[in-house]
Amino acid sequence: MKNALSLIVQKLLSSNGIVYDKKELDFQIQSHPSYPSLHAITGVLDHFNIENIAAEVPTDVQTLQQLPDSFIAQISTDTGNDLVTVKKDTKKSTYTIISGDDSSKKLTEGGFLTQFTGIIVAVEKTDDITTSKENKGLKNIVLFGLISVIIIYMLINKGNSLINFAYSFLALLGVFTSYSILQQELGESTAIGNAFCSGTNEKKDCDAVLNSKGAEIIKNHKLSDLSIIYFSSVLLASFLLSNLNPLYIISFVALPVTLYSIYYQYKVVKSWCLLCLTIVGVLWLQAGLFFVEGQFTTIVAELNLTDIILTVASFISVYTIWNFVKPMVKELRLLQKEKINFVKFKRNFNLFNSLLTKSPKLDTAITATNELIFGNKNASLEIITVTNPFCGHCKGVHEIVHDILNKYNDAVKIIIRFNVGTDDEENPGVKVATTLLELYNTGKIEDCKVALDDIYRDTNYDKWAAKWINKAHTTNPIEVLKAEKDWCTTNGINFTPEILINGKSFPKEYDRSDLIFFIEDLEEHFQTTLTLQE
Repeated sequence: MKNALSLIVQKLLSSNGIVYDKKELDFQIQSHPSYPSLHAITGVLDHFNIENIAAEVPTDVQTLQQLPDSFIAQISTDTGNDLVTVKKDTKKSTYTIISGDDSSKKLTEGGFLTQFTGIIVAVEKTDDITTSKENKGLKNIVLFGLISVIIIYMLINKGNSLINFAYSFLALLGVFTSYSILQQELGESTAIGNAFCSGTNEKKDCDAVLNSKGAEIIKNHKLSDLSIIYFSSVLLASFLLSNLNPLYIISFVALPVTLYSIYYQYKVVKSWCLLCLTIVGVLWLQAGLFFVEGQFTTIVAELNLTDIILTVASFISVYTIWNFVKPMVKELRLLQKEKINFVKFKRNFNLFNSLLTKSPKLDTAITATNELIFGNKNASLEIITVTNPFCGHCKGVHEIVHDILNKYNDAVKIIIRFNVGTDDEENPGVKVATTLLELYNTGKIEDCKVALDDIYRDTNYDKWAAKWINKAHTTNPIEVLKAEKDWCTTNGINFTPEILINGKSFPKEYDRSDLIFFIEDLEEHFQTTLTLQE
C-alpha cells in the first residue's frame, strides 16, 4: 500500500518533470523524524537537492494566479487539515486536487479557495537533482532489447517459424509487464509502471486493482505471482519444445481468466489497471496465434508425450523457484520497514544532541592564525574537521563537508584544521597543507576549494603538486600548520579524521555521514542558545 505523504510528493515531482527514485523517496520521507509533517517533505526535497519553498500565502484569486501549475497545498476538510497535490488549469480556472489515497477531485477556483488554508510547498526543476536510479527505466529498456536479441538468435538457430518467434516475444513482454506489476505492488518505480499508472484520471488506478481482494485469484497467489509464473514458464518451454503446440493450447484455455479480469475491473473496482490490461492483451495475442497456426484438431494431433512432459516440467520448475524466491522478497520488504524505523530513530535530533552534549568541550580557538574557514564565518554553528591530506578515511569526511557547504553554506562555519607533522617541511603532507593555506590566505578561495577536492579525490602527490604547488610562499603558512599541530597535541587529537561541533566531538555512535541530517536542527539549537546567553 502506498504511503500517503510519499504519493503526494511523487505526484508533485512527476507534474514538474523531476526525475526521482520512488523507493528512495518513500524511504526518506517515512524515516524522517518529523514524519508526517510538512517539514518532512521540505527536508527530503532538500536531501535530493530539489529547489523548494514552503510558505503561507494569501487565500485570494490574485495569489492563486501567481502560483505554479502544480504544488502541494493544505486544505480544510470535514476530518481536519490535509495535504494534497494541486494541478491547476489556468485556461479553465479549475483545480484538480489529488489526495494521499490517490483519489482526485476537480474544483472551481472559488470552490478551491473555500478549502485552501494558504500553506503551500512548491518545487523548481534544477540540473543538480540527486537521485540514485534515474536511469533505471533506460536500463530496463536496454535489458529488454538485449534479451529480445538473444531470443531472436536462439529461435532462428532452431529454425522456428515467424509465428513461434512472435509467441516467444510476447511471452518475454509478459514477463517484463508482470515484473512491473510486482514492482507496482511493492510501491517501487519502473518505466512501464510510471507510464501506465501515473496520472489523475479517476478511472485509471493500478493500485486500487492490484490491492483489491480480487487480485488474489488463487489463495496466497496474487496476479503478479501468477503472471510471472505463467509467462516465465511459457518462455522457458518455448526454448525446450520442438514445436509450441502445447503452449498454443494453454494460451487458448487461459482466455476465461482475462474475461474475469476485465469484468472485475469494470464492475467491482470500477477502475482500470493498464498494466493488467496489458497482460490481458498479451494473452489474447498469444491465443490469436493459436488460430493462425492451424486448426485445433491439427494442433492436438501433433502433440507428443515429450513436448507435454517438457511443458509440465517448465511450469513445475518455475513455480518451485518462484515459491522459493517470493518469501525472500517479502522478507526484504519487512527488513525495509525495519530499516525505516531504525533510521527514523537514529535521526532523532534529541537523541543525537544528548550524546553530543555528553562530550567534553574543547577550546577550539587558535590565536594569530589564518586557517581555512568556509561557509558563514558569523554562523552560530561551527564545525571543525581535523584532517590530513593523505589520510584514507579523511576522504569521506571531505565529501561530507563538501555536501554541507553546498546545501547549508549560510548556516554553518566550517574550519579545516590539519594534523600534519611539521618536523620535515619537505614532507608531501606539509607541502600540500601549506599550499592550500597559501592559496586561501592570498585570496584564491575558489582555487583552494578545487585543490582540496583534487587531493581528496586523487591522492597522487606528484600529479597534484605539478598543478598546485607554488614555491614562492608569501604568507608563511608553515607557522599556521605548526599552530594547528600544537593544538591537536595539546587536546590529545592524535588520529584523523576528527569532527568537532562547537567544540564537542561528533558522537561515536553515529556514522559521520549522518551529520548532514542534523545541520538545520544544530543551527537552530545553537542560535537559540546564543540568543538566550545574550
